Amino acid sequence: MKQLVDRWAEIDAGLRAMEESVVQVGWFDEDAATVALINDRGGNRGDNPPPRPVLGPGLDLARDDVRRALSRGVSDVLRGEGPTAAADALERAGVILEQGVRDVMDAVAPPNAASTVAQKRGYSAPLRGFAPDRLWTRLEHRVVPASDAAGDDAEDLGY
Repeated sequence: MKQLVDRWAEIDAGLRAMEESVVQVGWFDEDAATVALINDRGGNRGDNPPPRPVLGPGLDLARDDVRRALSRGVSDVLRGEGPTAAADALERAGVILEQGVRDVMDAVAPPNAASTVAQKRGYSAPLRGFAPDRLWTRLEHRVVPASDAAGDDAEDLGY
């Protein structure tokens, strides 16, 4: 005898969890966010670097991998695994997005000015500090309820 199991409640809860959550990636520490903004936009003062955007390009780089992770998460939810599957998929997406930004940070150009290299004790990688490495170590992601994300200064890049 075949027994049917009704998992609609878990499916519904999992889909709602995905719909009602937002993955945020960036610098939530004010000091690191300021440094990231200056590097992203560049500046016309003599001590500002040229523009070196990494957040948008990093998220774009990770787009396909994020879609695959979220698709797998939706499949898991539709199999009745509920909000746990949704949370796992959103967390995976955050990790993937962070890595995309870090990959762009590693490849960013143009190189540092000679004066910057001297200040960093010979460390020449743009966007990577000698000590502290504020941008690298303070880049993070978090999964928050969409209601908590409303009103943030963040840019919605359409994921």
